[in-house]
Amino acid sequence: MRRLTAVLATVFFIMAGLAAWFYLGGTLRAEPYIRTARAADYPEAFGAIRGLLDSGSAPQILGSEAVSEDPAAYTLVDISVTLTNRGLFPAEWLDISATAAPGDIAVYAITGEGSTIAARDSGQVNLKLITTARADALRDVVIQYYVHGMKRAIIVR
Repeated sequence: MRRLTAVLATVFFIMAGLAAWFYLGGTLRAEPYIRTARAADYPEAFGAIRGLLDSGSAPQILGSEAVSEDPAAYTLVDISVTLTNRGLFPAEWLDISATAAPGDIAVYAITGEGSTIAARDSGQVNLKLITTARADALRDVVIQYYVHGMKRAIIVR
């Protein structure tokens, strides 16, 4: 009976270890980097952004505020997030979205969406948004991904 108990306990601990290894082996580490610029400093870019918003082709609308023709009231925010996959499994089908801070208008560009970060590798995602909020306003960037069909998410502030 003791031998059977020892064998079953060993099998249990091996299974628990493998489950923990699988779960922890599929997590991403995120390091954000945020740059801001006054829209008035980039009039051509501001015009292009207004064109995107007027045509309705921006990837994500965050507020209902219409963009006026005066760029002095707006700030352009560039959020880059470096994702490091420390695990043994690839992180697939990245999906990026931002939650609005008061004054956020829209995300006008996203890069890295839909990509895969291989095991033991890193990648980068990027959001560009236009806002009337202060440059240091708090907002969340939600990055969702899949590891072996299991949905995971990271919230970067």
